Amino acid sequence: MAKKVVVVHCSPRAKGNSSMLADEFIRGAEEAGNQVTRMDVGRASIHGCMACEYCFSHEGACVQDDDMQQLYPALREADVLVYATPMYFYNLPAQMRAFEDRTFCQVGKPFNVKQTALLLCFEDKDITTADAAVGTFRQCASYCKRKILGEVIVNGVYEKGAIAGNPGLQEAYQLGLSIR
Repeated sequence: MAKKVVVVHCSPRAKGNSSMLADEFIRGAEEAGNQVTRMDVGRASIHGCMACEYCFSHEGACVQDDDMQQLYPALREADVLVYATPMYFYNLPAQMRAFEDRTFCQVGKPFNVKQTALLLCFEDKDITTADAAVGTFRQCASYCKRKILGEVIVNGVYEKGAIAGNPGLQEAYQLGLSIR
């Protein structure tokens, strides 16, 4: 049975390395027969959660009127949530954090998402510098009771397009293809 997959691209850089990872994952997921929605949150206007708890008493609706309102419907129907993101200053970028924080409204009306994956790329040649970012992703997945389907971690890429030819692109494609 086909799954509804949401790929959240978190970089403000269009057609950069994390975007290329997302594209390959999407290609694989669609070839596997899944319905894929891509969300480019890196350039979206998404404000941080205000902790007002409006969503608690309004069936998961968020009081803020920004680009997140357009994303909620697909998130509520998704089976799989995949993050494609760069790492900035040894952590997940602010664009991803704002998006994640705003999914807190699922406390008021739970999302259907049961599975997740991470596509992460960054400049540093030492892959262990991503440990904190990957740990944050894993902790959030655990808190939301989402099974991690895979993680593609690509280091040593910075300039736009530097990931071209990297085995990580094939890994992202294979991970997408494995979604069934």
